[in-house]
Order: sequence, then structure tokens, then C-alpha cells
Amino acid sequence: MIVQEELPMVVIPSMNDTHLEDMIIINRLDDAAKNENIDAVSQTLQELIEHTSIHFFDEEKLMKDAKLADFNSHKSEHDRHLRELKSIIKYFQTHQDTKAIRAYIEGNLKSWMIHHVETMDASAAKVIKEELSI
Repeated sequence: MIVQEELPMVVIPSMNDTHLEDMIIINRLDDAAKNENIDAVSQTLQELIEHTSIHFFDEEKLMKDAKLADFNSHKSEHDRHLRELKSIIKYFQTHQDTKAIRAYIEGNLKSWMIHHVETMDASAAKVIKEELSI
């Protein structure tokens, strides 16, 4: 479970809104996994991958438009995260293991999201705001 106070804020409000939406989906996924609700976990995983893909696409467009110097490393981290998430979804589709989903959230996803927002996204947001006057 991610609480809003744990989630770092960046200088662009729309990015914060997207990160809060991520948090809400991840918390719903955690609840579904705790309740061992296979259907809800499956649906929420699909919602998470769709939301994350759109989130990253939109963010990468802003980074390109702002000519972000470390665009390639930031995009590479997005791509790595999407591959990982797709792998988790594939594993769940095969094994329907709700405990594995909870372990992924607690052992990786939560800390990755917080770290990514407070480092890469915070830095990118400053450049985007300056370059694009957002």
C-alpha cells in the first residue's frame, strides 16, 4: 500500500496527478491481491499496464519536446519497468498467484515508483517546466 504522503511531488501538477492515479491503481491491486480476488487482480493488472504505458508515452513526449539531456536513460528505465510489469502479468496469468503480486508490490513496485518520481521525474519536471513554460 502506498500512502499519498510517501509519494514525492514534482513541479508540474499534471505529472503529480498522473502519479496519484498510479498510486490509486497500485493500491487497488494490493487490495485485490490481499483478498485473493483473481479476477480483480487480473483486471487491475491490465489497468495498470495500460495506464503506465500512456503515462510513460505522455511523459516521454514532454521530455523530447524539452530536449531533456538524459532522455535516453529515462526512457530506458521506463522501458525496463514496462518489460518487468509485462513479465509479472504473464506470470500471474499462468499461476494466478496473488502472493506473488503482493511480493512484487512490496518488494519492488512501491520502492521503484517512489524512487523514480523523486529522482528521474523530479529532475525531468524541472527541465520540462523551464523549457516548455508549463
